[in-house]
Amino acid sequence: MIGKIKKGKSFTGLTKYILEKEQAELLCTNLAGETPQDFYQQLSATRQLNPRVRSPVSHISIGFPPTERPDKQQLKDIVEGTLAGLGFEKNLYFAASHNDCNHFHLHIAASRINIDGECVSDWYDKRRLEKVLRNLESQFDLTPVPFSWNVDRTAPSTGQKRRMRQQTREFELRLRDKPADPSAMEKIQNAVDTTIRPGITMTQFLDNLKSAGIETQIKVNSEGVILGISYSIDGVAFPGRKLGRNGQACTLKSLLARGINCDFQQDALALESRMKSNNPSHNKTVTPVLIGTIQNHPQNLFLLTANSHSSVEDPVPQSQLTNLNSQDDKEQTNYIVTSKIELTKHNKLTEMEWD
Repeated sequence: MIGKIKKGKSFTGLTKYILEKEQAELLCTNLAGETPQDFYQQLSATRQLNPRVRSPVSHISIGFPPTERPDKQQLKDIVEGTLAGLGFEKNLYFAASHNDCNHFHLHIAASRINIDGECVSDWYDKRRLEKVLRNLESQFDLTPVPFSWNVDRTAPSTGQKRRMRQQTREFELRLRDKPADPSAMEKIQNAVDTTIRPGITMTQFLDNLKSAGIETQIKVNSEGVILGISYSIDGVAFPGRKLGRNGQACTLKSLLARGINCDFQQDALALESRMKSNNPSHNKTVTPVLIGTIQNHPQNLFLLTANSHSSVEDPVPQSQLTNLNSQDDKEQTNYIVTSKIELTKHNKLTEMEWD
């Protein structure tokens, strides 16, 4: 089962959407009455129990595979199990099924304000819904779906799916010469998966992506810490953490874990040419002094991968990212002090945001 949960402000609009749609069938409810008006009036009345709640509407939708359609009693049990698992045991609700698209699905409309005036928490509600549905799949012997955080790839957005469906229809009607274009995200993920192989160097990896039309950029902060990598194609850019998940993600650390070899000397030119500073005062260029700082910064030791047979305790190699004119110690010291001051003001982009 695939679940979605959203908050809203209008019980009226949601109730009409769920109950007045073609082929809608009411499954279960703890509300009195039979008409949509009866339902949304009772749900709306719960606002008075806690006027501070700005979004009292909870809309949960649950989709099933095309080959799967539980019986009515199972659907009721799934609704009740979902509500109980999310903390809606004392809340007003109704649920209905829809069969107007490619897959059978159901909708649950509930008030987030329970009969005691307490608001059901929305803390990590999407993750909690996934866990509830995985348990229900096991309980009712339904087709199991992996947790989203265990899926290797990031799924296309709703807008991307809509565009691809439209292009597919046009192709089938011969209004379009070629099949639907994959999204920019899919193009990048496909290229990364195709390019990576055990033993490939970072230079080869980045150059192969460039040949496929994908530009890469490596961000560093003013102290020389490498923050992460981003990818762009067709004018659309994504940070590595947004592309794939877990061991298949496209962050620098994940790339190294997947078998890419990297060392500062071998990949100097490829890395340096793609480095950009996130410090506005640097004009986004990486200066020779900053490159020296990057090479020697302890937080960049992860680029000395296990593939290069260097242990974490080993000293950082003395090789430079590029052949630089030597800088005197005073210039290095002044630069680092200045960088630390600038970092306090400007470095809001953490490693988590990029990597």
